[in-house]
Amino acid sequence: MAHRYFLTDINNNIATVTDNEAVHLCRVMRIKTGDKVILCDKEGYDYTAVAKDISEKLITFDVISKEKNLAEPQKKLTVYMALPKSDKLEFIVQKSCELGATKIVPFISEFCVAQKSKKEDSKKQRLQKISAEAAKQCGRSVPMEVCDTLTFKQLVQDLKNNDVNLFFYEHADTPLNKVDFSDKDNISVIIGSEGGFSDKECDILSENGVKTISLGKRILRCETAAVTAVALTMYNMREME
Repeated sequence: MAHRYFLTDINNNIATVTDNEAVHLCRVMRIKTGDKVILCDKEGYDYTAVAKDISEKLITFDVISKEKNLAEPQKKLTVYMALPKSDKLEFIVQKSCELGATKIVPFISEFCVAQKSKKEDSKKQRLQKISAEAAKQCGRSVPMEVCDTLTFKQLVQDLKNNDVNLFFYEHADTPLNKVDFSDKDNISVIIGSEGGFSDKECDILSENGVKTISLGKRILRCETAAVTAVALTMYNMREME
């Protein structure tokens, strides 16, 4: 199978790759003229292409064919993740992208131990890079978007952009298979950090029409809950068939 890379531009069946992708192709993959690769446009299409002119700053390719990427989901899933400790968010970003989530939005809840980083931009760039690598690995053409960290108040406002919002909560008793996704295109899952949510936050989410969903009788670690919620939601939306 040909390796996958993100293209910079494409015009008249000539595609270009620049920046870190070009450096990686040259230094690590040692690409040669005539080598075949798959280029992704981050808009849902893959291009089979052959290397034409090569340098570490710019590589041009002749495009052989264009195909719609079938690994991209039809429905959009946003993951709202209360900020976890240490590097757990990196794991959650990687696995959520592999499972087909469209976007991940970190947020700060009352019981979060971790707080917004003073180096927010560099951390976000690292997470976006992890998402891009995960997208390549799993055959997607669009990396999952990593968004800025929100306050809880901003989270509540952002939820209004979705058709249905699912709050996975340890005291809930409604199973996910009771949710009807048939006419819903924009879905979200809300996951707590190690400290969970306060009663006030739970009430606010309920008052704003958020559906409270159970992940069973066992208490899961936040990273386990996030991956499980994404996987089960994708399955129930029929995005894993």
